[in-house]
Amino acid sequence: MSDLKDKILGSWMGMAIGDALGQSVKGLKPETVKQYFKQVDSYHDVRPYIGKGIKQYRMAGLYGVQTQRALAVCDSLLKTKKPNGEDLSDLLVRLSAHGPENYFGMFRRPEGCFYKSVQDLPNRSEPLQADQASAYACYFAMAIPLALYQQRPSKTLMQHCVDAALLLSRHPWEVVGTAVTGWITTRLLNEEGLPEGVALLSEAAEFCKTAEAWYRENYPDRFALQEKNPEAMSRTLSGLADQLSQGALENLPGWICANASTYIKTEIVHATQGHALTILPLALVRLLTPGQDFVGALTGTLNLGREADKLGALIGCWAGAVHGLSAIPGNWQTGLVNGKEIRLRGEALAKRKKGVVGKDLLEMELGLTQKEAEERRKYMPKELGKSAKKGSVLEDLWLEEEADDSLPQLKEDPRRWREFERDKTRKKRDRRRNVPPTES
Repeated sequence: MSDLKDKILGSWMGMAIGDALGQSVKGLKPETVKQYFKQVDSYHDVRPYIGKGIKQYRMAGLYGVQTQRALAVCDSLLKTKKPNGEDLSDLLVRLSAHGPENYFGMFRRPEGCFYKSVQDLPNRSEPLQADQASAYACYFAMAIPLALYQQRPSKTLMQHCVDAALLLSRHPWEVVGTAVTGWITTRLLNEEGLPEGVALLSEAAEFCKTAEAWYRENYPDRFALQEKNPEAMSRTLSGLADQLSQGALENLPGWICANASTYIKTEIVHATQGHALTILPLALVRLLTPGQDFVGALTGTLNLGREADKLGALIGCWAGAVHGLSAIPGNWQTGLVNGKEIRLRGEALAKRKKGVVGKDLLEMELGLTQKEAEERRKYMPKELGKSAKKGSVLEDLWLEEEADDSLPQLKEDPRRWREFERDKTRKKRDRRRNVPPTES
């Protein structure tokens, strides 16, 4: 296996493995992760903890929406040899159209903003005219298959990443963050080992400025439509490089929170909160932490919990691009549900092959989501399952653990927000009356 192919497969499989490993601890605080699992070194079974801090069942080893969106981009790209907005839009809509109860079609645990964007796709005259202006780092992983297909940094890659993000969000932080994700992936593919940290961050900031300028020039009606600080991502990466040059690596998560809070109305208290200005910088900090192999980089990141699937997908991709497929433990590769099909697509990306390989994506994802739904009905306590209404879309944010971390996302779904408010009111009332919490 050539070094480049090994790195491409390592990046692609690393993304899916990081996402799947992160599913069991998504939404949990670091202290809870340690209490339940000690550390994220395998595909953990959540069944013993359902109703005791964990709200929803999820199949061990099965990836979520981060990888599903990347697979959609991959199949669309292999079909046409370049991203096609209409083709990808159609694929996302079809993936959302049919699925088991309490899922958004075949998608597993999507964000509310993604649900709204996909629902709006059939009504658009132009696919890239997204109404949503979300910046929750939802779409960064969509750049990964584009980067692995292009294999080198280029203006073409930047344009393709921007267009992929614009299908679902017009927010400049989300859009340019997606482009930066693709650039970093190709940069790591073409390096022997991990680049020097300050240099990588400085180059990423310069690329980000280029992407912001291109977005502004080509889509002026959307670039500054809502956000007052559209260049915040490049400023954040430049500031991160300055901080790293001072040698204070352990202080960078605190700086990330303080920096993001200057741009966002809601105060950021954890760097693991789901926001474009926290997830991308924190993933870079975790990547650049010295003395790590693939396992150390991914496990150390996933132990932080909260937005573990997003961070896991990014760190898995980048650490895989640095260390290659051969550095990923065999049990992580064999334990990944649907790993054979994912690898087939990775090999096609490495060969820049035209034509979709493996099983049909719609049939494949429907089968996986139905299987998880069947297991969920089997293992979920009846009293928890009753709260899920037929046909509803569950964001599955594990509110007990996330508290304020996911409030911006939660407020986007009026039904879930009302449910959250009612639950909070009930718990306050029970505490005043000294009513013990219900055990599952």
